[in-house]
Amino acid sequence: MSSLAFIAFCACIAVARPAASNAPPTGVSGSPVAPAAAPAPPGVLAGPTVAASPADAKPTTVNRSFDGMLEPLDAEPETAAVYRLKLDDESLRAVEVRDAARSKAFSDFVTAHYDQVLAAGSDLQAMRAMEPADRAAAFGRIRKLYADMQPFTARGTFIDECSAILTAEQQAEARRMVTEWHAARKAELRKEVFPEVTGELDRQADERLEFRMRLESIGGMVKRTITQRAESRKAQFEDVTKRLDLTPEQTEKVRNLFMEIGVQEIQGKREPGAYSMRERQHIFGELAKILDEPQRAKLRDMIINRGASQQAP
Repeated sequence: MSSLAFIAFCACIAVARPAASNAPPTGVSGSPVAPAAAPAPPGVLAGPTVAASPADAKPTTVNRSFDGMLEPLDAEPETAAVYRLKLDDESLRAVEVRDAARSKAFSDFVTAHYDQVLAAGSDLQAMRAMEPADRAAAFGRIRKLYADMQPFTARGTFIDECSAILTAEQQAEARRMVTEWHAARKAELRKEVFPEVTGELDRQADERLEFRMRLESIGGMVKRTITQRAESRKAQFEDVTKRLDLTPEQTEKVRNLFMEIGVQEIQGKREPGAYSMRERQHIFGELAKILDEPQRAKLRDMIINRGASQQAP
């Protein structure tokens, strides 16, 4: 499966509506997302009604676009919250080390369970059209995926992992931001999934929202795993691509090329790390297909000059 198709499955995890007639599977509370959030504080849905001065403003992970929709986070809510704290240089470096270790642990999980993750995305994409028996089987596969995540979820949240770095006050502040984010996202999901309900949701409906949020978190983490690998691989060719004066369309095609490589690593079809000479030749060939003739001539000159410089004494 191509990288774009795989990422589409990951995105599906984040946007798939829960099936109308089935509750989420039991036993999914050990996911990377925090437990159920407290009720939304006043003003969460519409944003603060009174503008706070910069001195009074508290850090937050809740930001809204011009249309009032909640802007998605580019990390787990707990990770985003920790990075919103005012950290000194030493603490920030220590946080970054733990962040890298956590990312690697999840990347290793995705690599080891690639087929399961792919199946979960496929199940979620088709779930609303499934017959009850098929839907129950799909939930069973998702439940199994959660169970297999236990070695990762046992690490706790990112705030837990940074407990030796952060003060008690900083941990409390980070957890406050996470609660605020969860309340805002849950309120937004409620409007989308249960637009006709005005009173309190029953337990089953509330669990469906919690389940959806857990799936969103995992889907986002999988997508970030692929993107990080792609960016790492693309960086090895940064000096080349910068000198080719790529158009926006070409830039997108180059990005997709390296996303494909990231997926191949996760699939186990290639070894992670530096490119071999054969792989570099293949990538140069794929780049040439994206370029126009003047750019291809420039690429050939760069390859020739690079080869000559490597052979020079």
